[in-house]
Amino acid sequence: MTRRTFPALALVLAGLVLSGCGVTMPDSGPVRETSTSGSNRDDQPASIDPPGPTSGDSREEILRGFLYAMRATPAIRTSVAREFLTREASVDWQPAGMVIYNSVDTPRSNNTVEARLEDAFRTDARGAWLGPVSEADATVPFQMELEDGEWRISQPPPYLMVTRSWFEQRFRQASLYFFDPSATMLVPEPVFVPRGKQFASSLVNGLLQGPSTELSESDYLPADLRSISVPVSPSGVAEVDLTSDAEDVPPPTAEQADLLVSQLAWTLSQDPTISRFRVTIDGRPVQLPGQSAEFSVDHGHAYAPYVAGSSTLLFGVKDGVMVGGSPQNLQTVTGPFGSGGYTLRSVSADLRAEQAAGVSLTGSTLWVAPVKDNGTSAIRLIDTGEDLLRPAWDFSGRLWEVDRRKEGAVVMYRRGDQMRPVDVSGISGEDVKDFLVSRDGSRLVAVIRESADSDRIVVSRILTTGDHQVVGALAAETITPEDSTGQIRDISWRSPTSIAVLYPTARTLFQVRSASVDGAQSADTLSAPVEGEVLGLAGTPVPGETSYAVVRGGLLDLDDALGNAEEIDQDVDSLHYVG
Repeated sequence: MTRRTFPALALVLAGLVLSGCGVTMPDSGPVRETSTSGSNRDDQPASIDPPGPTSGDSREEILRGFLYAMRATPAIRTSVAREFLTREASVDWQPAGMVIYNSVDTPRSNNTVEARLEDAFRTDARGAWLGPVSEADATVPFQMELEDGEWRISQPPPYLMVTRSWFEQRFRQASLYFFDPSATMLVPEPVFVPRGKQFASSLVNGLLQGPSTELSESDYLPADLRSISVPVSPSGVAEVDLTSDAEDVPPPTAEQADLLVSQLAWTLSQDPTISRFRVTIDGRPVQLPGQSAEFSVDHGHAYAPYVAGSSTLLFGVKDGVMVGGSPQNLQTVTGPFGSGGYTLRSVSADLRAEQAAGVSLTGSTLWVAPVKDNGTSAIRLIDTGEDLLRPAWDFSGRLWEVDRRKEGAVVMYRRGDQMRPVDVSGISGEDVKDFLVSRDGSRLVAVIRESADSDRIVVSRILTTGDHQVVGALAAETITPEDSTGQIRDISWRSPTSIAVLYPTARTLFQVRSASVDGAQSADTLSAPVEGEVLGLAGTPVPGETSYAVVRGGLLDLDDALGNAEEIDQDVDSLHYVG
């Protein structure tokens, strides 16, 4: 099943210093992830003002009118749709979630009219994408009753039903930001929210719902808060007025306020019309020590999910030794992996480029050593591996590895000087070709070989504690783009919520495409053909940094339409950014 995260429809409809993690965060100079989907306020699609039922409508006409009425815009509203329901059903109907379909047929059987959906997907009450609607559930029955001599729907479905074209025109991809359990890193949760005036309000209401209960993320907005709307002034100041039905809601502490404001700043920064914002809780302004009650959307840079201040250098292998630096100046490192005493096939440096993990040429041994010479030698963590993949690091300094054993993959992470296995349903035991771990330590992405000519991409959510201990992982879910088939040569991070995927289309022709970590159609429209002997991808989630296709003797900027190559040594292999 494919999992994707969409907006919190129920709320929209209602009215719409790091410690112990090994990474130093700067306090200024923010760089933010932005969307390529354009403005939230301009070029809005035409409004839809559907008519209500008319006297004498048949059961089929009532159903078709109801389906059309659920598309009322510009503001998402259900007032007209309720006119097609019985009086009792109109009062009781509280749609939560959404079914999105390409086409629908409406045959009738006795007093029931059916909506038979083609290519339909469904979200849950929180807006999480539940994947394609099963064949059995693709036929939705609508029980009809005569009320005052007119046909009305007595049992409407507990969700909205809209066409895919309507949805794509009126929603855009963004993220809600919650904290990891240690409160040192923001974790983005991709969502789709309505464009236009509802955009900021929908983002804030999504935050107020909190993270999914199955995850180990934290929310620093006090419980039981609600927000009707988030108006934005012409000067770009958003007013976030939060209210609670509880009595005497205690004001947040200084630490809680900083985390609360950071969540809001990162979330609201995705609205290009907002530059600053104010927050009140039951009429009391939220303030930070020594600051005014008006905050910049650049607040909270230290909690960046791509890890602010991480190294921007590239690291790889040349003739079995580790090299690193800028594309124009890749030099042998001075640490143990540069001495020639270890014959490596792949390396990975941690986010500060202080430690590196190296895999032996045979794929059986994993070492960890300092990147620069500091007088210490390498530590051997694994010496009985069968086919170790290139390792990965997250922000807490935790090292991840996957061993491709004959009986199936084993996922491991470092704790102390030992690699401990963790069972990841859907990845462990599978034929894993490649894997990534997000810098915020929340996601494990893997490429699974299905057959000789077919691969798929899956993602699992990593569960951790406040002291960075791994306690488990959720079952992996497929996120392969729906129109992608065939082999996958490599994957790399494109942003904190998307990856670049390398597909071979011929012996010397490849295609690089983007995929969202929630499986939804990505707002990033990367689709770049690459010619030559492509070795892999060197990607980074840091906005503004260049992602490359690594070809023999060169680097191709994935965002350079001209396809100009930057020359590197032809003997360099396994070239990647840190992490």
